[in-house]
Amino acid sequence: MTSTQANGNRVYSRNDYDETYKLIITNILAKVGIRMTRKDSKYARLGWNVFFCFGFGNMVVTLFLDLVTFQDVVRSGVGEDGYIVFMMLPCMGYMALAMLKTYKMVYKRDVFENLISELREMWPEGLVTEEEHTIISRALNELNIIVKGYYWCNLGLGVSFMAPSFVVAIRRIFGADIPPSLPYFYWLPYDQSQPVAYEFTLVMNTYHTLLTLWYMLAGDLLFCVFLSHITTQFDLMSVRITRLFQVPVDQQLIPEYPLGQQIKDFPENGHLPRLSNNEINSKQENELQKIIVRHNALIRLSGDVEDLFSFAIFINFFNSSIIICFCGFCCVMIEKWNSLMYKTFLATSLSQTWLLCWHGQKLLESSERVADALYNSGWYTAANGIKKSILIMIHRSQKNVYVTTYGFSIICLASYTAIIKTAWSYFTLLLNTYNP
Repeated sequence: MTSTQANGNRVYSRNDYDETYKLIITNILAKVGIRMTRKDSKYARLGWNVFFCFGFGNMVVTLFLDLVTFQDVVRSGVGEDGYIVFMMLPCMGYMALAMLKTYKMVYKRDVFENLISELREMWPEGLVTEEEHTIISRALNELNIIVKGYYWCNLGLGVSFMAPSFVVAIRRIFGADIPPSLPYFYWLPYDQSQPVAYEFTLVMNTYHTLLTLWYMLAGDLLFCVFLSHITTQFDLMSVRITRLFQVPVDQQLIPEYPLGQQIKDFPENGHLPRLSNNEINSKQENELQKIIVRHNALIRLSGDVEDLFSFAIFINFFNSSIIICFCGFCCVMIEKWNSLMYKTFLATSLSQTWLLCWHGQKLLESSERVADALYNSGWYTAANGIKKSILIMIHRSQKNVYVTTYGFSIICLASYTAIIKTAWSYFTLLLNTYNP
């Protein structure tokens, strides 16, 4: 963090904001050919678009080959190969979901860049109060943990899938007489067990695994970072509202009341600055106008986030129940106790869904705090015109700001509970079917 302490406050710059995107833009998006917030030349942009289309096309072909294998296994009927269906479904769902979350970053790149730019313009610069510093520092620390933690969690998932096959490949190179092993089951028009074909297929499997992880990371982390910054701005706006009306402590407002606690930030002895009523009203009107503009902008940006992510998250939530169910089934019925592939997949899927719901819950609660801040402020001391504006703003802020799954449900922790309940129902039904 680049902030420094001064006079009990903190100094922040937009470098702090830029740092929250550094891992996503430089380490993830660039690897799949998406140049977010980069001013490339015409030919450079064309080259990066071709690079992205090459990777995306690989994913489309791989998903098609998975479907071919899936269809063949289903047609062959039950048997030992029937377990392949349960092992393939989580991977196919994860791959399709990753592709769905990525294509809009190219198709609607201008909307993504506008979100990054507008939230950057809102970022506080210079000295902030201790209360504002608490909000900002907590948000930055949470983002740092979430971005890096989720990044390494997904890389761990990739390692758990690819490591067994690489161990087999290395042992074969040193002369071990063991059959070849690949992490995925998709159909290919050649014999994958042949010496050169096996190594080539393993390299392509690794490339497809990394593409899937990068696509998923890019979509999920951008969603979380966007909502985190919008939530932070709502909380900072609530602080501005509480400081809008400076009400002195007297016999009517005792120091123990929450509003009376604000007196510590006023001039000595709780006396207001010596301004005329017109000057006070003008100052309050100007500040309130800025707050209203900021409030409308945050509501609009939340709508942009919903437009970009709501359909993908709708499919994500529908898919999560299936992925969690089949990963759990593979852990219990198919995978050996010391194998980590599907256990890691299950943990990653649970954490991914929780992160999305948790950030949606934070947005919901931060928008509610705006209404509380307005009502608990000293609005009753303001002029009639300002009171009317406050009343309208209270009425609007009582309508929560949230992101939905394509209009079907609100993204919040209640949705996470529903997903886990659904997955558990599918899981128990599947276990009872195979263990009557």
